[in-house]
Amino acid sequence: MRRISRFNMALMLALAGTTAVSLALPVDGAFAQRTEKKGKKGKEEAPQLELSPEFRNSFAAAQTAFGANDLVTAETSLTQAAAIAASADEKYLTGKMMLQIGLKKQDEAMQMKGVETALASGKSTEGEVRTFNSFIGEKALVKNDFARARTYLTAAVQAGQNSPVNLFQLAEAHFGEAIAKSGGRSIDATNAPLAAQGLPYLQRAVEAQLAGDKQYAPSWAKRGFQIARATKSDSTTWAQLLLRADSGKGAWNEVVRAVQGDNRNFTSEQSLDAMRLLRMVGGLNSASDYQEYIEAAGAARRPTEVIALIEEGKAAGVITDGNATFKEALTTANTNRGDYIATLPDSVRDSRGKATATVTLATADALLANKQYAEAEELAALALTKNVEDKERAMMVQAIAQVAQGKYDPAKQTLAGVTGVRAPLAKLWTLYIDQKSGAAAPAAPAA
Repeated sequence: MRRISRFNMALMLALAGTTAVSLALPVDGAFAQRTEKKGKKGKEEAPQLELSPEFRNSFAAAQTAFGANDLVTAETSLTQAAAIAASADEKYLTGKMMLQIGLKKQDEAMQMKGVETALASGKSTEGEVRTFNSFIGEKALVKNDFARARTYLTAAVQAGQNSPVNLFQLAEAHFGEAIAKSGGRSIDATNAPLAAQGLPYLQRAVEAQLAGDKQYAPSWAKRGFQIARATKSDSTTWAQLLLRADSGKGAWNEVVRAVQGDNRNFTSEQSLDAMRLLRMVGGLNSASDYQEYIEAAGAARRPTEVIALIEEGKAAGVITDGNATFKEALTTANTNRGDYIATLPDSVRDSRGKATATVTLATADALLANKQYAEAEELAALALTKNVEDKERAMMVQAIAQVAQGKYDPAKQTLAGVTGVRAPLAKLWTLYIDQKSGAAAPAAPAA
């Protein structure tokens, strides 16, 4: 069971300038809102509404009082009209007037009753169906009545209410219900499918935000990424959306760290693939990031890479000279640097000859650490032809060397062949290539 942070829906709706719908619908001329009929001579005739004389009198009195801003009399007359409303037209008009009085009085309960009455009449216009369902669904969502919210927001979206906020709300209705049914701050396996059903709506909302003002795209994309991981859905698309929405380096750090968190059995070599990506995107944000990278690389095993990394950390102001951990790593790296560089040419020569696949791959990795990317690519490919045991590692070394040279298409082809434990890392590197090369983002799925 994965724990996820509770999303402050009331705050998000406030930030979004909600409500997401406007209920300021005019009552004046309400009788003329029905579909008009054409006479034989083409002249417009008054719409034919099913209204009893008694209802007409009470409703007209309510309208007159409302126009004069006499809300007490308007409400009294409307109560009389509601008591005798029998036809669908009468109930519709009653609901509309009740809504308007509720808006004037700032009486949310009255507004809600009016909207429900008008909607239940079956006479609401297409625009009103969208608006009324959105209103009921949104209010239910704020009150954490997720099942009711999901019902009405689904009806609103199906009726064409597809603004980003509406889609976001419908997604949150799914997520909130799944979390509530799971007992609180988690999504359990039983309710994961319900939460996953909300992801397509959220993706549409994020895509619309990315095409518009982008105001909420980063937080919404982050939410989708969290839910996708919590429900064990494919988070690749969400990682890409998050990286598109948040151009800062923090998003890359979060995505890479999430993949590492989901794969705690990574070896140091596999973690190094992740840390090399973070370094390439500029996503090393803290001293702990640099320390983890150094531990994965090994100051004695890859001294030139560690030395360069520490220098970068100091230049960025993240690593200080007084830090004992980095001072020790730098001393070890400097001690081993001379032999490392001196023996590398012989290792390259032997790898091109009769050296084993294991030695050839180790040499390719050493070349990658030393920023000799073309030779690293060459020897990693050679290790594969020698049937190296760890094929995934060889392909990752080859792909990273290709990316470092800007050979993006070959790198994507190489990464496509990576399977097993390293597959999530290969996907992240592919996302980076797509971001660098400006590849099109995936289309939002139909909800």
